[in-house]
Amino acid sequence: TQLINLKELWLSMNYFTGGIPENIGALKSLESFSMWENEDLTGHIPDSLYDLTMLEDLHLFRNSFSGSISTQIGRLTKLKTLTLAENNFTGTLPTELGLCQDLE
Repeated sequence: TQLINLKELWLSMNYFTGGIPENIGALKSLESFSMWENEDLTGHIPDSLYDLTMLEDLHLFRNSFSGSISTQIGRLTKLKTLTLAENNFTGTLPTELGLCQDLE
């Protein structure tokens, strides 16, 4: 099963370890992705996440993600809510975030 019509994926407050799988980008219909407070999730946000152009809500706070936020975040133009707090990101927010004009 490929879950190509999945709209919401909430995996928060578990004990997941590792990172977000690269194949997350295959869930093209995803509108809400919530993976907050897993604390042992590490690594960077995979580039394929930015293929989820239908995303309206993205919640990745209280994990141990690292690296910088990619300029590709500007591809998520339907984003309304974005929470990335309490991680280990470095650098600054990319100016491309300004392309997400529906952010509240």
